[in-house]
Amino acid sequence: IGRRVARRSVIGGGSAGTADDKVKPDWAGDDLLSKVVDAAISNKILYEGLMKPMARRTLINTAEKNGVAWRDIADELGNEPGVKKAFAEIEDKSVDYPEYYLQPFHAYSEGNLCWQAAVEAEPATYSMALRVYPKERITADAAQKRLRDSYTDALRAHVDEHYGKEPETIVDVGCSVGISTRYISDAFQKSKMVGLDLSPYMLAVAKHRDLGEPGSERRSWVHGKGEDTKMADNSVDIVSLAFVIHECPEYATRALMTEAARILKPGGVFVMTDNNPKSSVIQNLPPALFTLMKSTEPHSNEYYTIDIEGMLRECGFEHVHTEDTDPRHRTVLGSLKK
Repeated sequence: IGRRVARRSVIGGGSAGTADDKVKPDWAGDDLLSKVVDAAISNKILYEGLMKPMARRTLINTAEKNGVAWRDIADELGNEPGVKKAFAEIEDKSVDYPEYYLQPFHAYSEGNLCWQAAVEAEPATYSMALRVYPKERITADAAQKRLRDSYTDALRAHVDEHYGKEPETIVDVGCSVGISTRYISDAFQKSKMVGLDLSPYMLAVAKHRDLGEPGSERRSWVHGKGEDTKMADNSVDIVSLAFVIHECPEYATRALMTEAARILKPGGVFVMTDNNPKSSVIQNLPPALFTLMKSTEPHSNEYYTIDIEGMLRECGFEHVHTEDTDPRHRTVLGSLKK
């Protein structure tokens, strides 16, 4: 059983603490508020009739009011023959999808295994980046760059300090439509880059978008499982998971780390970025927003209570540390013991 973040006990009716010393939001885990929210989400009428459409509208409105043409981008990709051609080239019909991946995600009944999710992933990612900096006058491109650069900067610092050489091969597990993959590739311009994902729909968009882009000759796109990459032992320098683990149950998170430890070279780097349970922004989300967020993320309770650093150490990593890379997100890094 994975180690979980301990809840602070409050004796004598004292304060439950501020966002500075709370380890997770009250709306996640076993807290009463979390159970109330979960009960509301489990009501199919509320979920299908209210929460799911509201979650979509929130993302779309954030994007479009900031100049991201959500519907136009989705229509363009949905009608692009090159995307369908890429799908036919990339789909591996022998892939055995884990049960957790077949659940609804992000207000899509088929989760990531559908065209709607794939063609909307790019504008959704820009919407997510914009929500990190809500009070700043910032373009969607600038928000995306700041979000991704904070991640790659933390990775570069760890590699320079603890690995001491340029990586030859980097695997971006759960690469989606390839935005994280391309940013990492740009930060490590001598490295071979593999974008791996369980969704051939996402990968088709990634491959199509990468055509003719600088460095595309160093990048490949693979349909497969992060828990079973089929890659050789000790063959990879960096394994990255950007905004992946919050979508996984605890057992899958451990399996991802175990597989990373198998394929990494001694001293190789594991890095993940995702929502930060200690973030005051995350902890103080308005009820409407955290309810909508939980309604589209079925494994939130597990994600916000898993001890990621502890699990990494249990899987054989050292030099494990967490960087608060933006107001909402953390980056956790570790090196495989030599």
